[in-house]
Amino acid sequence: MLNLAEILTIIIGLLLALVFVDGIRRSIKNRKNKLKVDLVPSEKLEKEEFDESEDISGQLVDENEFLSDVTESIEDIPILKGHNLIIFNLCSKDLETFSCTSLSKSLSSYSFLFEDKGFFTFRDNTEKILFSLINAKKPGNFLEDITSSDIALVLDPGKSPKVVESFDLMFSVAQSLSENFSCSLLDENRNLLTKQMLEHMRNESQEFQRQRLANAS
Repeated sequence: MLNLAEILTIIIGLLLALVFVDGIRRSIKNRKNKLKVDLVPSEKLEKEEFDESEDISGQLVDENEFLSDVTESIEDIPILKGHNLIIFNLCSKDLETFSCTSLSKSLSSYSFLFEDKGFFTFRDNTEKILFSLINAKKPGNFLEDITSSDIALVLDPGKSPKVVESFDLMFSVAQSLSENFSCSLLDENRNLLTKQMLEHMRNESQEFQRQRLANAS
Protein backbone atom coordinates (compact mmCIF):
# COMPACT_ATOMS: atom_id res chain seq x y z
CA MET A 1 0.00 0.00 0.00
CA LEU A 2 1.32 3.47 -0.94
CA ASN A 3 2.26 5.84 1.82
CA LEU A 4 1.43 9.57 1.88
CA ALA A 5 4.75 10.67 0.40
CA GLU A 6 4.39 8.36 -2.61
CA ILE A 7 0.79 9.53 -3.21
CA LEU A 8 1.89 13.20 -3.17
CA THR A 9 4.74 12.41 -5.56
CA ILE A 10 2.33 10.77 -8.00
CA ILE A 11 -0.13 13.68 -7.81
CA ILE A 12 2.61 16.25 -8.40
CA GLY A 13 3.89 14.19 -11.33
CA LEU A 14 0.43 14.08 -12.89
CA LEU A 15 0.01 17.84 -12.51
CA LEU A 16 3.39 18.52 -14.16
CA ALA A 17 2.44 16.17 -16.98
CA LEU A 18 -0.86 18.02 -17.53
CA VAL A 19 0.94 21.39 -17.60
CA PHE A 20 3.46 20.02 -20.12
CA VAL A 21 0.74 18.59 -22.38
CA ASP A 22 -1.27 21.85 -22.18
CA GLY A 23 1.80 23.84 -23.17
CA ILE A 24 2.37 21.64 -26.22
CA ARG A 25 -1.30 21.99 -27.21
CA ARG A 26 -1.18 25.81 -26.98
CA SER A 27 2.06 25.93 -28.99
CA ILE A 28 0.53 23.85 -31.81
CA LYS A 29 -2.62 26.03 -31.83
CA ASN A 30 -0.62 29.29 -32.05
CA ARG A 31 1.48 27.87 -34.88
CA LYS A 32 -1.66 26.97 -36.87
CA ASN A 33 -3.11 30.47 -36.36
CA LYS A 34 0.13 32.02 -37.57
CA LEU A 35 0.07 29.87 -40.67
CA LYS A 36 -3.50 31.00 -41.41
CA VAL A 37 -2.47 34.64 -41.20
CA ASP A 38 0.56 34.09 -43.45
CA LEU A 39 -1.61 32.35 -46.04
CA VAL A 40 -4.01 35.30 -46.56
CA PRO A 41 -3.83 36.11 -50.31
CA SER A 42 -1.86 39.24 -51.10
CA GLU A 43 -4.59 40.26 -53.55
CA LYS A 44 -7.07 40.47 -50.72
CA LEU A 45 -4.74 42.66 -48.65
CA GLU A 46 -4.11 44.93 -51.61
CA LYS A 47 -7.84 45.22 -52.25
CA GLU A 48 -8.48 46.16 -48.62
CA GLU A 49 -5.74 48.80 -48.72
CA PHE A 50 -7.14 50.15 -51.99
CA ASP A 51 -10.65 50.32 -50.56
CA GLU A 52 -9.37 52.28 -47.58
CA SER A 53 -7.52 54.70 -49.82
CA GLU A 54 -10.71 55.31 -51.78
CA ASP A 55 -12.62 56.34 -48.68
CA ILE A 56 -12.26 60.08 -49.09
CA SER A 57 -14.56 62.20 -46.96
CA GLY A 58 -16.18 65.32 -48.35
CA GLN A 59 -17.89 65.86 -51.68
CA LEU A 60 -16.17 67.97 -54.29
CA VAL A 61 -18.15 70.59 -56.15
CA ASP A 62 -17.48 70.68 -59.88
CA GLU A 63 -18.21 73.46 -62.35
CA ASN A 64 -21.70 72.22 -63.18
CA GLU A 65 -22.62 72.02 -59.52
CA PHE A 66 -21.47 75.62 -59.10
CA LEU A 67 -23.84 76.60 -61.86
CA SER A 68 -26.78 74.96 -60.10
CA ASP A 69 -26.63 73.87 -56.46
CA VAL A 70 -24.27 76.50 -55.11
CA THR A 71 -26.17 79.29 -56.84
CA GLU A 72 -28.98 78.81 -54.34
CA SER A 73 -26.75 79.73 -51.39
CA ILE A 74 -24.40 82.26 -53.03
CA GLU A 75 -26.46 83.44 -55.95
CA ASP A 76 -24.57 86.71 -56.37
CA ILE A 77 -21.18 85.15 -57.00
CA PRO A 78 -20.01 86.63 -60.32
CA ILE A 79 -18.25 83.50 -61.61
CA LEU A 80 -21.49 81.55 -61.68
CA LYS A 81 -22.91 83.63 -64.48
CA GLY A 82 -20.35 82.51 -67.10
CA HIS A 83 -19.63 79.20 -68.74
CA ASN A 84 -16.17 79.69 -70.27
CA LEU A 85 -14.30 79.53 -66.99
CA ILE A 86 -10.56 79.20 -66.39
CA ILE A 87 -9.94 77.25 -63.18
CA PHE A 88 -7.04 76.28 -60.93
CA ASN A 89 -7.73 73.75 -58.19
CA LEU A 90 -5.70 73.23 -55.03
CA CYS A 91 -6.02 70.03 -53.03
CA SER A 92 -4.58 69.23 -49.61
CA LYS A 93 -4.36 65.93 -47.71
CA ASP A 94 -5.40 67.79 -44.56
CA LEU A 95 -9.21 68.05 -44.47
CA GLU A 96 -9.09 71.36 -42.56
CA THR A 97 -6.28 73.14 -44.39
CA PHE A 98 -8.25 76.03 -45.87
CA SER A 99 -10.41 78.46 -43.93
CA CYS A 100 -11.25 82.14 -44.08
CA THR A 101 -8.57 82.85 -41.46
CA SER A 102 -5.77 80.72 -42.93
CA LEU A 103 -6.39 81.97 -46.47
CA SER A 104 -6.61 85.62 -45.42
CA LYS A 105 -3.28 85.30 -43.65
CA SER A 106 -1.63 83.61 -46.63
CA LEU A 107 -3.06 86.18 -49.07
CA SER A 108 -1.93 89.21 -47.04
CA SER A 109 0.49 90.35 -49.76
CA TYR A 110 -2.34 90.51 -52.34
CA SER A 111 -5.28 92.86 -52.73
CA PHE A 112 -8.47 90.88 -52.07
CA LEU A 113 -11.89 91.07 -50.46
CA PHE A 114 -13.75 88.46 -48.45
CA GLU A 115 -17.32 88.83 -49.67
CA ASP A 116 -20.45 88.54 -47.52
CA LYS A 117 -21.33 85.36 -49.40
CA GLY A 118 -18.22 83.63 -48.06
CA PHE A 119 -15.74 83.66 -50.96
CA PHE A 120 -12.73 85.79 -51.93
CA THR A 121 -12.51 88.18 -54.87
CA PHE A 122 -9.46 89.86 -56.38
CA ARG A 123 -10.14 93.24 -57.99
CA ASP A 124 -8.37 95.90 -60.02
CA ASN A 125 -8.06 99.56 -59.04
CA THR A 126 -11.54 100.25 -60.44
CA GLU A 127 -13.04 97.53 -58.20
CA LYS A 128 -13.82 95.23 -61.14
CA ILE A 129 -13.44 91.55 -60.31
CA LEU A 130 -10.43 89.84 -61.88
CA PHE A 131 -11.06 86.36 -60.44
CA SER A 132 -12.50 84.63 -57.39
CA LEU A 133 -11.35 82.07 -54.84
CA ILE A 134 -13.97 79.68 -53.50
CA ASN A 135 -14.36 76.56 -51.40
CA ALA A 136 -14.34 73.68 -53.91
CA LYS A 137 -16.49 71.54 -51.62
CA LYS A 138 -20.09 72.04 -50.70
CA PRO A 139 -21.47 74.46 -49.65
CA GLY A 140 -18.90 76.39 -51.71
CA ASN A 141 -18.06 79.08 -49.15
CA PHE A 142 -16.11 79.73 -45.94
CA LEU A 143 -18.92 81.11 -43.81
CA GLU A 144 -19.35 80.14 -40.14
CA ASP A 145 -15.78 78.85 -39.71
CA ILE A 146 -16.15 76.28 -42.51
CA THR A 147 -12.89 74.52 -43.42
CA SER A 148 -11.99 72.57 -46.53
CA SER A 149 -9.23 70.52 -48.15
CA ASP A 150 -10.03 71.88 -51.63
CA ILE A 151 -10.27 75.35 -53.09
CA ALA A 152 -10.68 76.70 -56.63
CA LEU A 153 -9.48 79.92 -58.23
CA VAL A 154 -11.90 80.84 -60.99
CA LEU A 155 -11.56 83.38 -63.78
CA ASP A 156 -14.51 84.37 -65.97
CA PRO A 157 -12.98 85.73 -69.21
CA GLY A 158 -16.28 87.30 -70.16
CA LYS A 159 -16.24 89.57 -67.12
CA SER A 160 -12.58 90.16 -66.34
CA PRO A 161 -11.40 93.53 -67.77
CA LYS A 162 -7.90 92.24 -68.61
CA VAL A 163 -8.02 88.48 -69.12
CA VAL A 164 -4.31 87.75 -69.59
CA GLU A 165 -3.22 89.93 -66.67
CA SER A 166 -5.94 88.36 -64.54
CA PHE A 167 -4.76 84.89 -65.52
CA ASP A 168 -1.14 85.66 -64.67
CA LEU A 169 -2.13 87.06 -61.28
CA MET A 170 -4.42 84.10 -60.60
CA PHE A 171 -1.61 81.66 -61.36
CA SER A 172 0.72 83.63 -59.11
CA VAL A 173 -1.79 83.41 -56.26
CA ALA A 174 -2.40 79.70 -56.89
CA GLN A 175 1.32 78.95 -56.93
CA SER A 176 1.87 80.93 -53.74
CA LEU A 177 -0.95 79.11 -51.94
CA SER A 178 0.36 75.77 -53.17
CA GLU A 179 3.75 76.51 -51.62
CA ASN A 180 2.39 78.02 -48.40
CA PHE A 181 0.04 75.12 -47.71
CA SER A 182 2.25 72.39 -49.24
CA CYS A 183 -0.64 71.19 -51.41
CA SER A 184 -1.10 70.04 -54.99
CA LEU A 185 -1.80 72.55 -57.77
CA LEU A 186 -4.27 71.04 -60.25
CA ASP A 187 -5.94 72.03 -63.49
CA GLU A 188 -9.69 72.39 -63.99
CA ASN A 189 -10.06 68.59 -64.30
CA ARG A 190 -8.14 68.08 -61.04
CA ASN A 191 -5.08 66.63 -62.75
CA LEU A 192 -1.63 67.77 -61.69
CA LEU A 193 -0.89 71.02 -63.50
CA THR A 194 1.82 70.51 -66.11
CA LYS A 195 3.84 73.12 -67.95
CA GLN A 196 2.06 72.19 -71.17
CA MET A 197 -1.38 72.60 -69.58
CA LEU A 198 -0.38 75.94 -68.08
CA GLU A 199 0.72 77.18 -71.49
CA HIS A 200 -2.54 75.91 -72.99
CA MET A 201 -4.60 77.74 -70.37
CA ARG A 202 -2.65 80.96 -70.91
CA ASN A 203 -3.17 80.67 -74.67
CA GLU A 204 -6.88 80.31 -73.97
CA SER A 205 -6.85 83.51 -71.94
CA GLN A 206 -5.05 85.30 -74.78
CA GLU A 207 -7.67 84.09 -77.24
CA PHE A 208 -10.49 85.24 -74.96
CA GLN A 209 -8.88 88.66 -74.72
CA ARG A 210 -8.35 88.84 -78.50
CA GLN A 211 -12.00 88.02 -79.12
CA ARG A 212 -13.10 90.57 -76.57
CA LEU A 213 -11.04 93.32 -78.19
CA ALA A 214 -12.34 92.30 -81.62
CA ASN A 215 -15.95 92.48 -80.44
CA ALA A 216 -15.35 95.88 -78.82
CA SER A 217 -13.91 97.43 -82.02
